[in-house]
Amino acid sequence: MPAADDTPAFHAADFEFAQDLLDGDKLAWQRFEEELKPAIARKLAGLGATDADADEVLGIVMEKLWAQKKLVAYTGSGPLSGFLRTMAANAWLEYLRKHRRMVPATNLTDDESEDDPMDRLARDEAVAPQETPLAELLRDALIYSLTQVDAEALLIMRLSLLQDVKQRDLCLLWGGCHEGTISRKKQEALEQIRDETLAYLKEREPTLQISWQDLLEACGEGADAILGPSI
Repeated sequence: MPAADDTPAFHAADFEFAQDLLDGDKLAWQRFEEELKPAIARKLAGLGATDADADEVLGIVMEKLWAQKKLVAYTGSGPLSGFLRTMAANAWLEYLRKHRRMVPATNLTDDESEDDPMDRLARDEAVAPQETPLAELLRDALIYSLTQVDAEALLIMRLSLLQDVKQRDLCLLWGGCHEGTISRKKQEALEQIRDETLAYLKEREPTLQISWQDLLEACGEGADAILGPSI
């Protein structure tokens, strides 16, 4: 069986739309004003911004898109709307940090353990210089949540998701237990990661009303969605 193609789908129509915007096409600008600008405002409202805050942050987003040419970084690897939603979330978090004193999001884990993908995530020293406040906050929240998960459940999840160990083999490793036991432990680990991540975000940034679905969408849209444009 041929290997699955993991290459992200190319959103040709969105990419062409972005190019028209960059070229100053009047119809493209009209569509942006009618469709995407209100969508950005709704995203900000969903994150807890007041109307006044949303207007100011929307201005920041527009300045980033056009004056700073951030739209050039859009490659069509995900929906343009997702690219803009994430930019709005980043701008909102920057706005919050600028207008009030905030305890910095820090890594609560200092332990170094075996060199597997999750541990490398926790101590990654090669953080891109363009990392956004949202990326920093989400990364620290996820790292913290991994330290809170039951050790046995986390091991099962690692073996299953990272090492691709089959569930029946995991059952044998765990003394011939039922497959339902393994499934339950994986589900419990995933739910604990979700709950601990959201709790961390709420404690660090109570004004940022980000949902688990928002986080999953950002991760699903790739590095540009979380890290932001690299220029």
